Amino acid sequence: MKDVEKNKFFEKAREKASSVLNNNDRLKQLFANSTEKLSAVNLENFKGSKFVDRIRVLIRMVKAYKRGEYRNIKLQNILLIVAALVYFVTPLDLIPDFIPITGLVDDFTVIVWVYNKVQQEIDKFMEWENGLEIE
Repeated sequence: MKDVEKNKFFEKAREKASSVLNNNDRLKQLFANSTEKLSAVNLENFKGSKFVDRIRVLIRMVKAYKRGEYRNIKLQNILLIVAALVYFVTPLDLIPDFIPITGLVDDFTVIVWVYNKVQQEIDKFMEWENGLEIE
């Protein structure tokens, strides 16, 4: 997983993250592309449901941040999450997505790495989110 930081394709995704976060149209497109890719991926070949849940949490965090509803996260971590989503939807990365099954392994690796890296902030977000549901 340490290789994620050295992945030149992920580095390019990180460079794009700020401009995506600051452009509502590009951000909406990122969310749409992420959702579309999730529905197109045959997750039976992976331990999929946990992965899908992780992507959905990351998307909800960015949406809540962007709407100004949730700001209890460092900007650098929101940008890291956006970069992971950009990497996820980019078809040409370390292992191109058109290669069956194997092409998604690097996408999953990046998502899991980012998720683990910001786990504490995700936990706080989910507590906040669950608090909204109770009220």
